[in-house]
Amino acid sequence: MSVMDSTASAAGHQPIPVNRFALFSETVLAGVLVLVLSIPLVTIPAAYAAGTAHLERHLNGRDDSVRGLWGLFRAALPGSWKLGMTTAAAAVVIVLNLLLAWVGQLPGSGVVLPATLVLAAGAAILLLRTASAWSGVRASAATGTAAWRQALLTGKDISLRDWTGSLLLAAALFCAVVFVWMLAALFVVVPGTLILAAAAVKLRSSNSRR
Repeated sequence: MSVMDSTASAAGHQPIPVNRFALFSETVLAGVLVLVLSIPLVTIPAAYAAGTAHLERHLNGRDDSVRGLWGLFRAALPGSWKLGMTTAAAAVVIVLNLLLAWVGQLPGSGVVLPATLVLAAGAAILLLRTASAWSGVRASAATGTAAWRQALLTGKDISLRDWTGSLLLAAALFCAVVFVWMLAALFVVVPGTLILAAAAVKLRSSNSRR
């Protein structure tokens, strides 16, 4: 059985062979680095943008070194603070609601808990879409706040327009939650699965438009 797959190049010409084992190891490594870079919470958008762009480079046969990922993170950080603070605040509220619901101290939990889960899923999908859009916006010479503003607009638009891709991201989120529910230690692989899903959905969307 072959362990080699192929993916279209960035230019959409000859497919580039991808070793599935190499992709798996790269996903795990990039996911751990994204997890570490996300620890301050306000750096979550920049970390996921760097991780997604890193896996895009790997799939396209370009530089996928750790130094390259760090360089992408440093490039994504400027202008991401507003989105980062919003993401951090939303994450804190969501976690608090879930913890209060877990111990039975959340008023109206029958309504608030499902609404929290739906909003959390929607926000996560938008974040992943925005993070994956950042590299394309950056390639068009936009930088800093302007790049993130354009990436957010692109993320909102494609989340609604490419609803199949959004459903695939929702499925990836669900699988990540199940992994952690089965074994809490698997939280370390969650960022990797999410950035791989974001990169794959972006590649799928790009190919479908050709």
